[in-house]
Amino acid sequence: MIEFKHISKVYADGFRALDDLSFKIEEGELFVLIGPSGCGKTTTMKMINRLIEPTKGEIWVNGQNIHTKDPVELRRNMGYVIQHIGLLPHMTIGENVALVPKLKKWEKGKYLKRVDELLELVGLDPSVYRDRYPSELSGGQQQRVGVIRAMAAEPPIILMDEPFSALDPISREQLQDELNRLQREIRKTIVFVTHDMDEALKIADKICIMQTGKVVQIADSEHILRHPANEFVQSFIGEKRLNQAGIYPELEEVMVKAVTSGPNRGLAAAVKIMQTNRVDSLLVVDGPKFLGTVRIWEIQRNFQAENLVLKDIMLQDTPRIEQGRSLAEAIELMSKHDVAYLPVVTVDNNLLGVVTRGSLVDVMAHRYEKNELSGGGR
Repeated sequence: MIEFKHISKVYADGFRALDDLSFKIEEGELFVLIGPSGCGKTTTMKMINRLIEPTKGEIWVNGQNIHTKDPVELRRNMGYVIQHIGLLPHMTIGENVALVPKLKKWEKGKYLKRVDELLELVGLDPSVYRDRYPSELSGGQQQRVGVIRAMAAEPPIILMDEPFSALDPISREQLQDELNRLQREIRKTIVFVTHDMDEALKIADKICIMQTGKVVQIADSEHILRHPANEFVQSFIGEKRLNQAGIYPELEEVMVKAVTSGPNRGLAAAVKIMQTNRVDSLLVVDGPKFLGTVRIWEIQRNFQAENLVLKDIMLQDTPRIEQGRSLAEAIELMSKHDVAYLPVVTVDNNLLGVVTRGSLVDVMAHRYEKNELSGGGR
């Protein structure tokens, strides 16, 4: 949808605002540009609608080089929302929202209908707000109007330059929720500039972290939280968020000792081990090698056959997980196969232990209690 190809921006005084940026923004993606002040995020965004021209490189939108297009026409086909809203004070809310459709020569009936649809979309009753002036609305309401004005002419791309940063925290959070809801419905390509990492994590499909005019990391929020590219990203995210991202403990922390038996053990002896350890399953091992599992039900069905041993009735396709994988993956496997436990093995299939629903609850409960006692809860 949008592609930066080796974009650089050097000003007359020699300041290099952008340094060889190359990346793609996919259609329908909410792409957040973030970084410290002066990193080049706003400059990057303003190049998409040619408010700033690059010194070097090309920007392509839908397979076309934007530098071959008329800038005015280009901007009329992109929505633009800025921090200080920019509503025209002498125009009503309806007139503000209809501005670009009128410039694009839409029929009056069409743009009036569009105004009412958009006002309803953000919870502003058209019969109440359409004919009011910007000064009669709260800051949050004005910003809602700024957002839908950018959407009025149905542009495929919307640029948003720190649109919520001037609002109070409650209004800001409400508008973030509103943007997430709108994006689920309209699926526009949105390029959003912010300096607030919490905001980026909340709204973004992809986050582009910048530093001194360069891209440091582009990924979704989950990947950035779990795998920050370097120390700068770690510090920018903040230790608190990294700890929150690690809500699941390590797999080994939840693992407990397995109740095991050899493959040649008889069924009566196996039942005795189960009774002693108060379990309904045994993990069958040959030395360190994990072979399979036997549940009490298999033993009951075959108990009269005195010649049978565990290897004759064990289940060899038991779900298992290799060490080093995440606990989230273990939980997903347990849920997918509807099992109460999961053997943990090495790459050579040596049994290390087992994760059970009980051990998971114990560790997570302990973490929660520790967090509450240390003042981490709310």
